[in-house]
Amino acid sequence: MEFHVLASGSKGNATFVYEDGCGILIDCGITRKQLLYKLEQLGFNDSDITYVFLTHDHYDHNKNIHIFDTDKIFSAKKNIENLDEYHTLIPYTHRQFGVFDVLTLKTSHDASDPIGFVISTDEQLLYMTDTGYVSQKNRQYMKNLDYYIIESNHDIEMLMATKRPMFLKNRILNDVGHLNNEYSAQLMSEMIGENTKEIILAHLSQEANTKEKAIETYKQVFKEQNIQFDQIKVASQVDVISGGKYED
Repeated sequence: MEFHVLASGSKGNATFVYEDGCGILIDCGITRKQLLYKLEQLGFNDSDITYVFLTHDHYDHNKNIHIFDTDKIFSAKKNIENLDEYHTLIPYTHRQFGVFDVLTLKTSHDASDPIGFVISTDEQLLYMTDTGYVSQKNRQYMKNLDYYIIESNHDIEMLMATKRPMFLKNRILNDVGHLNNEYSAQLMSEMIGENTKEIILAHLSQEANTKEKAIETYKQVFKEQNIQFDQIKVASQVDVISGGKYED
């Protein structure tokens, strides 16, 4: 399995997961031009997108989902108007998409029907962003996976120091907001295991976080937990960040 975070952040999100001729695009909050350019840089084109998954109905995730044939698009029931049963992803059920087994997880965000995924072949990848917390039910499906793309949205002190209005700060901090660095790191310290090869930190706030701050928090938490693990990357709003069995 290989995966490529094409864009991650409040200005647009898209991730491409690929194996054996089957490609899943998770979200399309970037332009068609950006999407195709980034895929071409990786040696892919739009015909390599077999399925399109939408995590939720916020603009930075669904902005250009309409560029795809509706038959390719799958999401939870309330995220897309008039979504039929075949194209509906039901939380805590498995479904086969080509070579991939996909387990849909229910997340906690102020959107209509937010979801995340455990995507499996002979390896397993968690994709989870835009959630205010991670339930105990979800955690039982998240342990000792090969790869994690997990939200690490903000540093609490940096968020509170921004000029954002208090209602927006509270929205980000609450249970239907976003994971902060500390929570994300503590979560991963409990989830990773001997199978784990890489963690990619995703959906970083441009105002209330930095790549360095997110990594520093992870290193500090892992050190406190006596965990030796340094295969941590940070997703970008601009640059493609790749992982899995990708050979550049």
